[in-house]
Amino acid sequence: NRRYVNLSPYGEPQLGRRGLYGSLGGRSDAKEAQMAMLWVLSLSDGTHALLDVAERSGLPFDTVAAAADALHGAGLIKA
Repeated sequence: NRRYVNLSPYGEPQLGRRGLYGSLGGRSDAKEAQMAMLWVLSLSDGTHALLDVAERSGLPFDTVAAAADALHGAGLIKA
């Protein structure tokens, strides 16, 4: 249950250019995973933990945690 900071807080970063939309292909929960990424980006202000994001979005914690891992790996958020 980590807290992250969005490294590009002004506007929505291009996830496709970073290979994040492509990583969703073929998944039955692709839409949910995409929404989790957007929620994590939106609430990554250093004060909201991943559990807060999951509760506020109504998404499963595992989905939110996986989204955070993907965004961290792409250099869009930092712990």
